[in-house]
Amino acid sequence: MNIEQIKVFLSSGRFSPEDTFDAFQGISNLSNDIESQPIARELVIRALAIKDHLRPDFHGLLDGLVRAVGLMPYADKAHNQSLGDYYILEAHKAPIPGEQYLFHTLQLQIFRDLMAGRNVVLSATTSVGKSLIVDAIVASQKHKVIAIIVPTIALIDETRRRLGLRFSATHKIVTHPSQKPDFQQPVIFVLTQERALARPDISKVEFFVIDEFYKLDIKEKDTERAVDLNLIFHNLARGGAQFYLIGPHISAVGGLAQSYNHVFVPSEFSTVALDIVYFDFPDNSDERKEKLVELCADLKSPTLIYCQSPPRAANLAEYLLEHGEFEPTPATDLAVSWLKQEFPEEWILTRALRYGIGIHHGNVPRAIQQYMVRAFDAGDIKFIICTSTLIEGINTVAENVVIYDRRVKTTGFDSFTFRNIAGRAGRMRKYFIGKVFVLEKPPSETMVSIDVAVGKQNEKTPISLILELDDTDLIPISRERLGRVALDSPLSMETLRLNRHVPLDSQYSIYAHISRDLVLLEDSLVWSGIPKPHQLLTVCELIYAHLDGSALTRYGITAGVGLKAELDRLSHAASFRSYIDHRVANKAFFQSVSDSIEQSLQFMRRYIGYNFPRSLMAINHIQAEILRRAGRRVVGDYTYFAARAESLFMNAGLFALDEYGIPPETARRLAPSNVEPMSLDQALALVASVETGQFTKLHPFECEIISDVRATLPSRIL
Repeated sequence: MNIEQIKVFLSSGRFSPEDTFDAFQGISNLSNDIESQPIARELVIRALAIKDHLRPDFHGLLDGLVRAVGLMPYADKAHNQSLGDYYILEAHKAPIPGEQYLFHTLQLQIFRDLMAGRNVVLSATTSVGKSLIVDAIVASQKHKVIAIIVPTIALIDETRRRLGLRFSATHKIVTHPSQKPDFQQPVIFVLTQERALARPDISKVEFFVIDEFYKLDIKEKDTERAVDLNLIFHNLARGGAQFYLIGPHISAVGGLAQSYNHVFVPSEFSTVALDIVYFDFPDNSDERKEKLVELCADLKSPTLIYCQSPPRAANLAEYLLEHGEFEPTPATDLAVSWLKQEFPEEWILTRALRYGIGIHHGNVPRAIQQYMVRAFDAGDIKFIICTSTLIEGINTVAENVVIYDRRVKTTGFDSFTFRNIAGRAGRMRKYFIGKVFVLEKPPSETMVSIDVAVGKQNEKTPISLILELDDTDLIPISRERLGRVALDSPLSMETLRLNRHVPLDSQYSIYAHISRDLVLLEDSLVWSGIPKPHQLLTVCELIYAHLDGSALTRYGITAGVGLKAELDRLSHAASFRSYIDHRVANKAFFQSVSDSIEQSLQFMRRYIGYNFPRSLMAINHIQAEILRRAGRRVVGDYTYFAARAESLFMNAGLFALDEYGIPPETARRLAPSNVEPMSLDQALALVASVETGQFTKLHPFECEIISDVRATLPSRIL
C-alpha cells in the first residue's frame, strides 16, 4: 500500500488481516527512511486510534511500529519481548520522581542537550510535550533558581498548577510581584516578561524558559511586550543563565549570538494526527454561520471555535443560541447563578454558559476564564468560543477546532498562526486524531523565520529597546540614534528609560506643557498617596491631552474630567457590580447591555488596571525631573495611587487571588473587614484558613472555586 491507500484503510472501518498486514508493512518501510519517518509517525498515530478494532495478534506489530517511530509514550509495556526493549523504555523514562512518564525520542534528545548545558531553541508542534522537558529539568535539581517566562497571566496560572502538583513540596513557586522568596529552598519564577523585568532578584536565575519565543521578533503590533521580552532574554542570557526557548513552526532564528552556544531544533514531530476540512466560505457569509450551527449539531466531543475578536465571539454566541439546538446544561447551573448575581443577566457569556457554550477572551475576568477551561476539560461544557487568548499556549482537551475567522482582530493571519490554531486539535493519549474545520479559505503555506530583535538591531529597532542596552551591546547605528536622542531630548536619558514605552514626542509634549505652566501646576503636581480632587483632575487632563485621549474615546470618555469621574466612581464603588450597573445605565444608545458589560470589563482591566498606571507613572517621572531641575526639594510621587489603580482600588493581596481563580467579588467576602493582606502569600494563607462553616456565607459556586484553589496550594500554606 502507498501512503494514501494506508490512510484510506485506517479510516475505512474494515480491517481484514491481509490489509492490516499490508498497511503495517508499508508503515514499516516508511519508518526505516529518515525522510519519510514523519509520515510514518502520523500513520502509526492513526493506527493507534483504531487499535481496539484490530485483531489482538496485530497489537504486538503495532507496538513495534510505535517504538520504531519514537512514540515511546504510546508503547505497550506488555509487549516487552526482549531485554533490549526493556532498556529502550528505561532510557526514555522521564526522571520525575514517583511518575512513570516516558519521553518520546525528540523529548529525550532535548532533555539530554539541556542536561549537557547547551542552550536549546525548540520549534515544534503544540502536541509535542515541550513542558514535560521543563518539569524534568526542575526534577533534576541541577538549577536552584529557574524562571519560566510566559506571554499571559492565564498561562502563569496553568503553569503554576502543573508545577505545583509536582514540586510545591520542594520549591517555592513565585508568580506575583508581592511574593519575596528567601532562596533558602529552590525557586521557580513563573512570570510574564513585564513582571520578570520588575524583579531585582531575577538576576539570580540560572536556567530560564521562554514560552512562545517567536514573540521575540518585533512586529508592528504589540511592540511594547516584544521589547520587554527581548530585554528579559538579553538580561538573563548575558548574565550566563542557560536557556530553553520553545514555540511552534519556526524554520529559522536570527539574532542569537554565537557565544550562546545554542542549538536550534526545528521539528515536525507530533504526537497527534490532524484531519483538516476546508470549506472556503467568504467572510461574513450566511453559509459560514449556517455551517457553524451544523457542525455544532454534529460534533459530540470537546470543540474550540476560534474567532477574531471579543465582539465576534459575542455575535457568534448570539447566533448559535438563536439558531442552534442547545439544551440547558445542569453542570453549569451554579456558575450561571453566580454570574447573574455579580453581573447583569443580559450578558451573553451568562446566557451562553446556561446552554453549555463557554466564551473565552481578554475581556472575560481571569477567574471566569479559568473556570471556562476547567469546565471544558471536565466535560461540563462542550464548546468554547475563543480568541487568541486561549489559542496561545493554554492546553485543553479539545478534539475539534473550528476556525471561523482567518484573522486576529482585523488583520489576516499567516500560515504560522493558522498552524498554531489548528494544532490545538487532538490530545495525546485521549484524541489521537484532531479534527479541524476551516470555514474560510486558509492562508497560503509559507516558511516563517524570526529575528531576536536585541541581536538584529537596525534603524527600525524601537528606541525603547536600545535605551535599555549597555553601550557594548549596541551596534554603531544604534549608538548614533541614541546620540541624536540625547542631543535633542529636553529630558534626561534616565527619565526616557523609565518611560521607555511612551513615545518620545508624547514625553516631550508633556515636558513642554508642565514647564510652560509650572507655577500654576506645581500645587496640582506635588502630591503622594491619594490625590486631592484638583490634583487628580490635573494628571487626568495631562493623560488625556498627551497620552491616552484616542484610547479613552473608545470608552465614551472625551476629556480629562471624564477620566477623573470614572476613577472616582470605581474607587468609591461598593462592588464591581455597582460600577458596571452604572456604566450600563449610561451606555450609548447603539450598545446592547451585553456589549456595555464587556466594554466596562475591558475598561476596568485594560485601561484602569494597566494603561492608566503606566501613563500616571510617566507623568510622575517627568514632573519629578522638571521640579528637581527647578530647585524644588519636594516633588510628586504617584507610586501608591498607581498601585491602587492596578488592583482596581481593591486590597492588592485580595485582588491578586484573581490570578489563582478566585474572583475579586469572592475575595472581598473571604476577608474580615479588618484584614488587609499585604501580599499574595498572605491572601493565600487566608484562603487556606477558611473553615467549612464559613462556606455557608458564600455562594455554592464560590465554595467550589475555593475548594479547587485549596487543592492546588502547597501543604506548607495549608
